[in-house]
Amino acid sequence: MELLTNPQTYEPCFSIASLVLLFVTFGIHLSEEKQFNTQGRFFGALVVDAILLNLMGFLHTLYLYNDHAHLVIGTELNSYIVLTEKIAAHLIPFFAIRYVMSIFQIETDNILKKALLILPTVYSMIVFMVGFYTGFYFYFTQEGQLKYIYPQGATVYLATDLYFIFATYLLVKYTRSLSTEKSSALWIFYILMFLAVPIRIITKSSCIFEFSVSLSLLLCVYTFQNPSEFIDRISGAATKTALNFIINTNLLQKREFTLLGIHIDRFSVVIGEKSPELAYELLSQITDYLKGFSPEKTVFFTDNEDFCIIFPNTMPDETVIVRTVEQLRKRFKEVWKVGNEEMKFFETPYAIAFPDEADSIERYNEVRGVLGKVLSKQSREIIRVSDLNLKVVEHDKKIDSIVKHALEEGILEVYYQPIYSPSTGKFSSCEALLRLKDPQLGFISPAIFMPIAERNGTILAIDRFVLAAVCEMLSTSDARKYGLEYTEVNLSVVDCIQANLVDNVKSTLSKYQVKPSEINFEVTETYDQGISASMDENIEKLMDIGISFSMDDFGTGYSNIARIAAMPAELFKLDKSIIQSAFESETSYMVMINLVKIIKSLGKEIVAEGVETGEQARQLIKLGCDHIQGFFYARPMPKDQFIQFLRDHNG
Repeated sequence: MELLTNPQTYEPCFSIASLVLLFVTFGIHLSEEKQFNTQGRFFGALVVDAILLNLMGFLHTLYLYNDHAHLVIGTELNSYIVLTEKIAAHLIPFFAIRYVMSIFQIETDNILKKALLILPTVYSMIVFMVGFYTGFYFYFTQEGQLKYIYPQGATVYLATDLYFIFATYLLVKYTRSLSTEKSSALWIFYILMFLAVPIRIITKSSCIFEFSVSLSLLLCVYTFQNPSEFIDRISGAATKTALNFIINTNLLQKREFTLLGIHIDRFSVVIGEKSPELAYELLSQITDYLKGFSPEKTVFFTDNEDFCIIFPNTMPDETVIVRTVEQLRKRFKEVWKVGNEEMKFFETPYAIAFPDEADSIERYNEVRGVLGKVLSKQSREIIRVSDLNLKVVEHDKKIDSIVKHALEEGILEVYYQPIYSPSTGKFSSCEALLRLKDPQLGFISPAIFMPIAERNGTILAIDRFVLAAVCEMLSTSDARKYGLEYTEVNLSVVDCIQANLVDNVKSTLSKYQVKPSEINFEVTETYDQGISASMDENIEKLMDIGISFSMDDFGTGYSNIARIAAMPAELFKLDKSIIQSAFESETSYMVMINLVKIIKSLGKEIVAEGVETGEQARQLIKLGCDHIQGFFYARPMPKDQFIQFLRDHNG
């Protein structure tokens, strides 16, 4: 017991702690399912080698610090223990580098590469074998410690140096394909391994080196050896994250491969209707069937309707792809039996060649986005990228670049369209509308750039910009003095689900000293109560502080009376398409009248958009519309012109 409690003999404590960590790591490793067998094998070899290293180190420590153990082990056995410990220590870099290579699926595909990889380790083993019998490289002291003879003994560290240089190259080149968490974990693993060597030399203690190895392996078992991010345990299918990682890694290594996708029509609907047990059984059946076609026995389930298989060193027009598609067609003509149910699906295969048709993960996502728009409309013939019109992708990229540049350079501008209130005869509100003028392309319609901004996430910055511009207008102008009660600001669904939305809005209002009642957020009719818990919560919190909501583009979606009553909006904006068609067709006019009656019966207010003539305005006022917006009264205008408009018409 004194051996463990004596501060002078901390080495046994480190050795025991290292062994405990390693056995925990090994237990977790054995219990986990493996996505890639090669990776699992090398990690297992690394852990076993580390256990051997720590066990030999512990026995050697006992020999040094415990008299009874010293007598039991003896000088000769201690020398074999130390030799085994040194060999295990110098095998660690080899297994570590092979493990890192397996993570990135880097193969040694010829004898020369294999020889170059293993040669440094072979040399280290030769040093220990020859040195043990000849004393040329090292000797044992009377205390039983191994001492290297310089300079020849120092050459044993050349292998470790070479492996660390190679590891640095791999990490710098390939960690960009990993998530931030995994990239950080791999760098920490590398640093712990790297620092262990100088620490061992400085402290002249092997136990700290062994403890560093144990910590690094425990880190790995909770990151790279934890398959939850890469594979669904129940269905056995690899995830979208895993697919992106494989694509990135293969592209970095300049490998050619084909991604064969299988789109299953209405699969998400069917899955959603089934119980979890039946849904997982169906997923497992399809995954297991598709694994039979995969060279790596890996199938990716990327979303609710697509399965994918990677074919290395293959082009889409090769025989293996054609035959696979033919067999898939035959199988999907039959039913899938799940429990007591029989289900039939229609599939559409598609193929993407890497890197010819997609040379980056971003390009793949763009191609996949275009595919998503046409898959459900296609026949069962295999879809190739060459069949698609990718001009829309290039167009979207160009527009997105223009929007980002406009945000950075501050050339976006907010216009204001006055809204007339018949009850007061004044323009008591307005709508803030974004305008973008590119030096080359001129004015770009929001109908073009806003959907692209929503898809790419730029909409968040746009929403913040518009709200700040509106608040700045209210705080620096006489708009309030001239009767402006509130301004309508469009709020995207993307922004509605952001966790920090309420705080951002409060901060902006506080900065410009604007009252919440002076802002009305417009949300589109695509909003549905319950679509997102965070969206519902954000809207409720914003309403609690006094911000009102209006339902934009009303009448263009699929609302029913129950939905209208449940919506948080007090204002409903009749879409201009409803207004225009109402004055062109008697049937459409009756539809508009009924919409107005329904909204008014629920105690809501109506804003009629797109009013272009005096006749339209008079009829809508007679029907009971509370607010009128359109070119008949005013077009959208810049801030200064808008303030002058209020001065002239509300004064």
